[in-house]
Amino acid sequence: MTHATIVLVFLLLQVSLSCAAADTLEEFSAYYSATTNGIRGTAERHLVQLTQHSYRLSVSLEAKLGGLKIGALEQASEFGFSGGQIKPLTYSYQVSGVSSAVETVVFNWDSMLALSANEEQSWSVAINNNTLDELSYQLALALDIAVPGETIYSYETVDGDALDKSSFRVLGEEIISTPLGDFRCVKLERNRAASSGRTTTIWLALDWSYLLARIEQTSAFGLDITLDLTDALVAGQRVSGLTD
Repeated sequence: MTHATIVLVFLLLQVSLSCAAADTLEEFSAYYSATTNGIRGTAERHLVQLTQHSYRLSVSLEAKLGGLKIGALEQASEFGFSGGQIKPLTYSYQVSGVSSAVETVVFNWDSMLALSANEEQSWSVAINNNTLDELSYQLALALDIAVPGETIYSYETVDGDALDKSSFRVLGEEIISTPLGDFRCVKLERNRAASSGRTTTIWLALDWSYLLARIEQTSAFGLDITLDLTDALVAGQRVSGLTD
């Protein structure tokens, strides 16, 4: 898989954000276009309620070069949600195309352990009460931003054989233009070491349960990637931009 394709696939891992009130999650379906250095992609994300207190968040991406499919990603998290807290149950990640990879995580909250595995090996990772997976933490971010007051948000996730941390900083509010229209957004930046050479900026639509409207990323390879909202439904209502 080329550097540009890898970055486009990685980009999707940052964009699974939509929520509602503290004790309710709104189902949604969102669709995106992505571009980077001649590679075009389409992405979609869905949140579906399975039972009264459980949900499934899924993300998919297809990347094309010259009209030919060169890579795809499927990612999913099933989790419980009660009292405003997300408790991941299972997580899966699969990349196919020019290269392939498979990862899974199963959470055992009785023993406070997560069984993490890839195609070659597995690990037992000790977890904490606030530990999330690599997809559900992005939903937790949207829930937290819905309650103003903080400027930095940090999350702990299971990543292979260890726990990892991700941190985001609120930059303010901004109106942006997308293929679906103009949206009033909160703008955030992912905190990274300056030496990494990577930047990630995201815009979440304030009037649509903090649905992702845009993400821009510069990779360590110097590639610039943009992903824009093209269509969406939130709680059964079709998303539209601001009107004059």
